[in-house]
Amino acid sequence: MTDPRNILQSMFGTNNRFANFGNLIVKMRVKGFRCHADTTIDIDSPITAFCGMNGTGKSTLLQLAASCYASPDPVVSPYYLRDFIVVGPLDPTPFTANAAVEYKYLNDTVALKTLTLSRNAHNSRWQGYTRRPKRLVYFAGIGLYLPKIEQRDFFVRHASHLQLLNRENVSTEIKEWTCKILGVNYEEVCSHNIRYANQTKKVGEVKRSGVSYSEAHMGFGEGRSLYLIHMLEEIPNQSLVLIEEPETSLHPYAQHQFGKYLVDVTSRKHHQVLLTTHSEFILEALHSQSRIYLYKTGGGISSVVGLTSLQAKSLMDEGIAKALNVLVEDNVGLAVLREIVRRVDPEFLKSIGIYVGGDENVIATVVRTLRPTGIPLAAVRDGDMAAIPHENIFKLPGTLPPEKEMFQSLTVKALFQDTYNVNLDDFAATINDVDHHEWFARLAQRINQDESALIMEASRAYVGGVTDNDRVSLVTLLKETTRR
Repeated sequence: MTDPRNILQSMFGTNNRFANFGNLIVKMRVKGFRCHADTTIDIDSPITAFCGMNGTGKSTLLQLAASCYASPDPVVSPYYLRDFIVVGPLDPTPFTANAAVEYKYLNDTVALKTLTLSRNAHNSRWQGYTRRPKRLVYFAGIGLYLPKIEQRDFFVRHASHLQLLNRENVSTEIKEWTCKILGVNYEEVCSHNIRYANQTKKVGEVKRSGVSYSEAHMGFGEGRSLYLIHMLEEIPNQSLVLIEEPETSLHPYAQHQFGKYLVDVTSRKHHQVLLTTHSEFILEALHSQSRIYLYKTGGGISSVVGLTSLQAKSLMDEGIAKALNVLVEDNVGLAVLREIVRRVDPEFLKSIGIYVGGDENVIATVVRTLRPTGIPLAAVRDGDMAAIPHENIFKLPGTLPPEKEMFQSLTVKALFQDTYNVNLDDFAATINDVDHHEWFARLAQRINQDESALIMEASRAYVGGVTDNDRVSLVTLLKETTRR
């Protein structure tokens, strides 16, 4: 089955991006706002998830993005910088004298449209609003939804005197995704229009195990999820949606399901979604191009695009969980490196995290980009790549990718002959035109074995044939990295 994340990402291709999503934001440059001295964000996915440590300006980016459109609806007011960037005795300088935010929008031509909002030195007002393109913006901050019982408005204070005006069942998408996200089989999900005196309000209600209850008896996670899903389904297509920490009050499974919902609703309704998050479960549900990790540098804030969810998690715990984070190219490289470290120093293995990070160029770029932060990070590329020790970029033993090294290893050949009655040389002849990344999948299919188990077995046999000097040398280099 095709991954929904890849389907959504394909809709963002250069040739059909405007047709699918309209005049969305493709770049922001923020100068002089809070911690952003000069930050440039390139947006390469319909969903953009800003993650990173607290204080890296994630919320600021969302707030500034909210101000980039005029409202297409005369009844709906647009956002302005003053709605978020306030000045007063406690905050006299939340921005510099030359602060500005530059937006680039996708146009239906090759050229991009640029808008800059900047401070007018003469009247101390922000200028540039009159040139904003039109698009509905929906900002879902943490305070947008509060449990009804905590609002203490007429719905709670006069609960026994409410007048029920009408009841509406929600759409199939709202009901089904609310059930999926919360892991609850609701028999009904609806909304009520209620009145007390001259005040009216819309309130959600669900039916579960034969019992109906309204938002007055929902927890924060349940009520906020229902509210956000209803909003995302009901607003016009091609809206800009900004969400602060959608994982708030959701358990890990629900967080992951909410991330999958964002992919689904964006594919159907062609919204552009920007969000902040600290949740590895939401990040895992999104395409790699959706993940933007923000981190502090001496000059402000920098970013990395395309981290895996585990890499983001490891970086956000700032090394507390692991003494070293090691990036490898794929699962075969991971298995080989893990076995090498286990044979040399099993206790050291417990203190490091090894993660698949992408091809040789991606993991090298991540290490180079994040090295100034002081985060303990290294890359171990395949044997056919050069090592660059002074940049914390190393290589596996040998001169070939690990799949090829293993298929040439006498110990691995003996393993498959003795255990599975497979002559590895004969089998290799049948796949000489197949990409080496697929070799273990083909072999697993041939002998009816789990691919990951097969890789683990082969890695143990292969590393057993690697010289002690090669194994110890690599582990020593990794240990030295943790001391720098």
